[in-house]
Amino acid sequence: MATYSRLIRRLMITSLSIVISRALISPLLTLFLSNKLGLNPQDVGLLLGIAVFSATLLSLYGGYIIDRLDKRQLLILTMLSSGVGLVLLTFAQNLYLVTLVLIISETASALFLICSKAMLSENLPVGQRVKAFSLNYTLTNIGYAVGPMIGVVIAGVQPSAPFIVAGLIAAGSVFLLLGVSREASPLSQASQPQSFLKTLIILKNDRTMILFTLGCLLSTLVHGRFTLYLSQYLLVTHTQEQTLDTMAALLACNAITVILLQYQIGRFLKREHLRYWIAGGTALFIIGLVGFSMADSLVGWCVAMFIFTLGEMIIYPADFLFVDTLAPEELRGSYYGAQNLAALGGAVSPVMCGFLLMHTPAPSMFYALSALAALGGYLCFVSGRRAAIIQK
Repeated sequence: MATYSRLIRRLMITSLSIVISRALISPLLTLFLSNKLGLNPQDVGLLLGIAVFSATLLSLYGGYIIDRLDKRQLLILTMLSSGVGLVLLTFAQNLYLVTLVLIISETASALFLICSKAMLSENLPVGQRVKAFSLNYTLTNIGYAVGPMIGVVIAGVQPSAPFIVAGLIAAGSVFLLLGVSREASPLSQASQPQSFLKTLIILKNDRTMILFTLGCLLSTLVHGRFTLYLSQYLLVTHTQEQTLDTMAALLACNAITVILLQYQIGRFLKREHLRYWIAGGTALFIIGLVGFSMADSLVGWCVAMFIFTLGEMIIYPADFLFVDTLAPEELRGSYYGAQNLAALGGAVSPVMCGFLLMHTPAPSMFYALSALAALGGYLCFVSGRRAAIIQK
């Protein structure tokens, strides 16, 4: 990491701290909302789905704003918003306030991700972007190795304490970016998108991007919020104590696997072979999901998570590289914002999974997710083939 500029290093460390703040509450959020509001798994899934859905739609306009304003200042704003939202979550006493706070927190998280991707692309040469993104993704997964275990320990003392600690970490991360200025030359006003409507028209006419985003949306149903549907499943099939222990182990397994292998795998990704990598990652998702449905011990759960994580390690940098290949320089934020619409899959996932858990045998949830993963992988493969033809 020493080979990167000061801005890139600070950005990576900030991403790590933000992920730690999110990871602290990730295995606790479903249980916290269930106990706080007295909701069943389906209602919790609906609440989380509404929050993610609203945040995703708002992030489309957020991507446009990112192209026009100073990205460092926007990152600082998202960190403050996320921190305040997480702290306020512990004080909200009714469903409407909790929903509003979740939307604020989820929107801030989505904009942070879009803005950090745009900054990486803007401040690095093309040949270094995938490696830098893989390294950044590896560092952020250190947060998922540490955060859940710390969160569970803190929750054992005071159930609401992890949310306060997470909020303070998110807000405190602001200091990492203070005094660090943007290094890339700002885009001229002439090269900036003239209006949000014109930007939407450009995105609408990019059929390859639309097809890829649809594929990513279906794929994100599977991997975008896997912690939520795994928590929902475990709450139905296990006790609360077993759910917390299993989720902590699975998240640690996920993070450790990424830490050890992500950068090594990321080095081999090439723009001209992206569709084949995406197909391989999708196959690993399906194998992992089938493994979850058959797991009857903690070891079985962790083996399935390892396979699932291999797919995740391929899909995340491949998605980044694909959008980076398509996006014009002056529209990077807008393209990442459009691709972030795939996060709608994360909004639908807990709702769909909650419904399946309430009305069908629990393991059938994983088979439904496998079918969606296969369809999403196919659409991404087709869009990758279209992109290769266009570039020729």
